[in-house]
Amino acid sequence: MQGYFSAAWNDIKSSPGWFGKLLLLGLVSLIPVFGAIVVAGYLYGWARDMAWGVHAPLPARIFGNEDGRLYSRGFFVLVIGLACSLLPWVVEIIGSILTGGSFGFWAGWGYRSGFLSFPFGMASGLVGLVFFVLSIAASFFAVCFYWVGSMRMSIYGRLSAGFQFGKVWSMLRHDINGMLRILGMAVLMGIAVTVAVSIIALLVVFACMAVGFAVTGGNLNINASRPDAAIVSMVFAIGGVAVVLVLLAGFASMVLAMFVMAMITRALGYWTRQFDVPAWRGQDDPMPFELAGAAGWPGGPGQPPNQQPPMR
Repeated sequence: MQGYFSAAWNDIKSSPGWFGKLLLLGLVSLIPVFGAIVVAGYLYGWARDMAWGVHAPLPARIFGNEDGRLYSRGFFVLVIGLACSLLPWVVEIIGSILTGGSFGFWAGWGYRSGFLSFPFGMASGLVGLVFFVLSIAASFFAVCFYWVGSMRMSIYGRLSAGFQFGKVWSMLRHDINGMLRILGMAVLMGIAVTVAVSIIALLVVFACMAVGFAVTGGNLNINASRPDAAIVSMVFAIGGVAVVLVLLAGFASMVLAMFVMAMITRALGYWTRQFDVPAWRGQDDPMPFELAGAAGWPGGPGQPPNQQPPMR
């Protein structure tokens, strides 16, 4: 079976004008809230195509909204992501309260009393370590539930489908190894993007230093050698170049982020395809793999996904 990375990459690079689309997505993503809605709706719509088994390139128009659900889908993706992000946040808050509050109080009381300071300090450290591990595990499950919930929402077109945690958990249990592969791919690409952005930032710093050196001629004591008007002109020149370079670097980082997001969502489409999406019925009905070997196939009366196979 072709790997998720290579399959997603082949689909992206074979799409006509794919690089221009990534540039446009990066530009759109700079718009607060609205940009995130459009990007999520566009990419998860493409992932939904793959889940249905429709092997189509990137949609030609970012704002095409061919199925009429671009904006609602993107908004629902953000809602699901926000809800799932609460899980690790709650774990961290509980850990902070326990280690910084309860144990801190008793350790301080023990210190003033002349005993129990060390054991309570050790207990606080151990509890902090436990909650650190729990927060990592919570983050992992939150990301997985966010991805799978967003795919279910994209298929059914309803926000409630994304919050069916029992269904999401059943899908994850059915192929947790595949989800781990996608998660590993996302982590590695995130590291690569971080390194690339760091290199770009260093290049921007060196470029600004080079411009400053060229403008001043290497003379650091410009106040003594040039009139005030010349100093002001040099400051504006260097500042203008720095602003342009910083904006370009920020835009480049957003384009890289769009590439990573496109890779992940397309891989999620491939992962979801294995669940035989065309055979799904109502969002509350059992999925085909749940009915395997059970009597009463194809399941009870339910409404099929109102998101029918996209026509390309």
